[in-house]
Amino acid sequence: MEKDEEKLMSRRRMEKWIRIFLVFLAFVWLCTIISKSIYVSGLTIVKADTPSKKYVEHIVEADGIVTTGGEIAVNTQSGLRVDRIYVMQGDPVKAGDVLFTIDLKDIADIISTKEMELAKLQHNLSDIQVNAVIDAQKKEVAILWAQEDYETADKETQTAKERAKEALDQAEAALGKHLAEPVPYTSDSARGEAWEDYHDWVNQGYSISDQITAKEREIRDLEEQLALLGQTEKKVLSGSISADDQTGSGEQNAEDPDNSADAGSSDGADGSGDADGDIGDGDNEDMDNDISTEDPANNESGTDDRTDTDHGTEPDDRTDTDHGTEPDDKADTDHGTEPDDKTDTDHGTEPDDSPADDTQTDGSQKGDDSTADPPEEDKDQEMTDEEIAARKALQDQIRRANAELLALQDSLTKHGRSVVEQPDYSVEELKFDEWQNTRLALEADIQKAKENYNDVSYNREVTLRQKQRDIANAQVTTRADSTAAIYELDIQRIQTQLASLYSLQKQKGEIKAENEGVISNIQVEVGGRTSDLAAVLMTDTQRPCQFKFGITKEQGKYVHLNDTVSLKLNGQSAMEATVDYFTENAQGGYDLICMLPEGVGKPGLSGSIERSVQGEYHDLTLPVDAVFEETGGYYIYTLNEKEGILGSEYYAEKIKVQIKDKNDRFAALEPGTVSADTKVITYATKELKQGESVRPQDK
Repeated sequence: MEKDEEKLMSRRRMEKWIRIFLVFLAFVWLCTIISKSIYVSGLTIVKADTPSKKYVEHIVEADGIVTTGGEIAVNTQSGLRVDRIYVMQGDPVKAGDVLFTIDLKDIADIISTKEMELAKLQHNLSDIQVNAVIDAQKKEVAILWAQEDYETADKETQTAKERAKEALDQAEAALGKHLAEPVPYTSDSARGEAWEDYHDWVNQGYSISDQITAKEREIRDLEEQLALLGQTEKKVLSGSISADDQTGSGEQNAEDPDNSADAGSSDGADGSGDADGDIGDGDNEDMDNDISTEDPANNESGTDDRTDTDHGTEPDDRTDTDHGTEPDDKADTDHGTEPDDKTDTDHGTEPDDSPADDTQTDGSQKGDDSTADPPEEDKDQEMTDEEIAARKALQDQIRRANAELLALQDSLTKHGRSVVEQPDYSVEELKFDEWQNTRLALEADIQKAKENYNDVSYNREVTLRQKQRDIANAQVTTRADSTAAIYELDIQRIQTQLASLYSLQKQKGEIKAENEGVISNIQVEVGGRTSDLAAVLMTDTQRPCQFKFGITKEQGKYVHLNDTVSLKLNGQSAMEATVDYFTENAQGGYDLICMLPEGVGKPGLSGSIERSVQGEYHDLTLPVDAVFEETGGYYIYTLNEKEGILGSEYYAEKIKVQIKDKNDRFAALEPGTVSADTKVITYATKELKQGESVRPQDK
């Protein structure tokens, strides 16, 4: 009953916690819905659409004005003050009508000024002609002095050059004598080879020592594995051995050669694995280790900075597994001379062809109370085939590793005997440096003498060249001077102006029209002075009017020379006209002119033109409001979906695009940037930003 009540209470508690958990989940779900609603209500509302296929039509519209077909300029002498103007812009005139008059008093003043200027020019011309005679006399004297200076400079510079050449020859002779007595010097290639041999010998020793250390570490690892395997076997066999058998283990080990104790070394040194493997079984397998037979008295010595398992000889920087003796083709694990940190499986005797030795650890005796291993035959009965195979595999690996270790130790011994001396060239370099310093000093003397000789030679050339220039300058017969000719031209120009002023003064300052026409522009004003520009422009009645208008550079893609446009003048119906003139203006656009038929239009009449171009068919077109322009190009915003904090949401991604064509309504994109099914944002309630979360407008 008590158990049933406990189960019932436990079930009720479980149902209570489940209800609480469900209420919590409902609360979290409600909070999520409220948070998502608040979050979504603050997002930017956008409209998106995919690109469509259509033609992008272009309509060019421009306003212009009717101008005259040709104009005639009325010119007069510049600098004259205008007294009165008798016409206005748009007035028709006939040949001989007075257009404007010049102030007669101003004409008289200008004539007086011109006459005075003419007199000055005539006096200056006379002075130039007299000075030309004086300059010719001075030139002859300058030539004589220049020739004498050249001869003196030639003698002085030649003497200095000969002295510099003599000093250079003496310096070169001293260097030649020094170079004839060189000192021996070993070449860089021979030195490099000697140093390479020495470094190769040192590096080879380091390499062999590193290999020995790695091989010793490998042997220790294998022996530790074998020792751990032996300890596992002991634990398995301990349950089947009786107390009496354990008491008599000492005698059994002494009588039975096959009962070898598994002696594990305390630090995994040489010998522990071999005692367990080679001596314990009855196969009488040899370790195949070449044991060194050198002086056993050295068994107490160690190696420098290396792990040394040699207990008899070869202490020089190598690892040795020699234990003092070296019988032929036998594995000897004699530890009678090296007890330090090792497991000794030979207790001073080494019977020939014995299947096993009594093995015990350092510091222990046969008579100890420690439990001895059971006979090997019993072990084999208790051990599985896998354990026996693993044991033998480890023993084989240890034997091979010991053989490789011995070979490496022999290589290190041979390497140590073939010593390569470190090269030394200090004495040779000292003598060579002395000889070299002397050579450099002599070469410096030669270089200094050469520089002195070159400087003297250069100074001679410069001096003589300058003297020759002085002679050449003095020998110039006539300097290019057109002052006199210019004065003569100025005199002729002023005389022509005076003649025109005399004629204008005789006509009482009246400027008359030479042809019939309409005044199109007056470029002078009363009280002002005439300029180089035309004073009055008159229409050429022999030519029809023309319509002039301007377009932007973008519109210039759709209107070209000889294209037909629809022209409509104020107060007249539309008509077709041809673009007869096309040129670029200073504002970056283009100015166009259409010639009107004879009798159509009047100068100053306004009008407009229109031209419609269907354009090309494009696969990717968008409303022009969906394309934004920035410095260096265009971009659009695409509508994409992602997983957010409150679930799936939409965001705007900014993408750069290339505009292939556009008008005031649509823009065509270059293929490759977006696909036909890409959702492009065409409208947004706020300014969009890259990666901004948005809310699509419900359709």
